[in-house]
Order: sequence, then C-alpha cells, then structure tokens
Amino acid sequence: MPSDTASANAFALLPLPEVSALSQNQVRGITCVFDGVGLSPGTAVDLGERSLRRVGGRVSWFPRACRPCALRWAMDTLVDHSRLCEQCVDDSSLCPEGAGFVRAVREARRGSVLAPDSGA
Repeated sequence: MPSDTASANAFALLPLPEVSALSQNQVRGITCVFDGVGLSPGTAVDLGERSLRRVGGRVSWFPRACRPCALRWAMDTLVDHSRLCEQCVDDSSLCPEGAGFVRAVREARRGSVLAPDSGA
C-alpha cells in the first residue's frame, strides 16, 4: 500500500485495462488488475480510487495490483510519457505528471523483485 498521499496520487495516474475486460475479482481488488494474480494485504498496491459512469450516476472502484505489475506498468507509463511530453524533454523536473510516474515507480519498487519476462 502506498506510504503517502503523493504516492497514492501517482498510482492513480496510471492507465488501467478497460473495466469491461476485467474479472469480478480484479474489479473488487482481490486479484491484480493487470495479470489476475491473487493479492494479500502484504502484496497489494493500491492504485487509487477510480470512477465509472453507470446508468444513474457514477460509482467508485478501488483497483489493486501486485508489486511486479505495478512496477512494470509504472515504468512503461513513465517511458511512454517522457518520450511524448515536451516539458519532460526540455526539463523533466518541471512536469508534475512525469514526477508522479517517477514516484509510482519508486513506491512500486519497495519490496518488489521484478521477475524477468519469460517471453524475452
């Protein structure tokens, strides 16, 4: 779980898979939103409150991920963002969104060992 509000906000910036493609356990936060692996309080990373538009209004959901997926997703998002963001190309220290992705990577690294890709 993120240790501070800045980290929680950083994880909330990460894009997620479409909710319609997720299992009920992924939506409920029982399994990782990215790969469906079972989560426990010690292995889960809170990705922040998200809002969905439904008939009759909006509903909140609270996705979670395993640390390896949170790290991989945060790193990929940071790389993609920094290539396309003019501010990051000029001076990355002045981009709040880029700084948020860096915080997400750092938070996800805590206690995480990223396994090598089996397909590489």
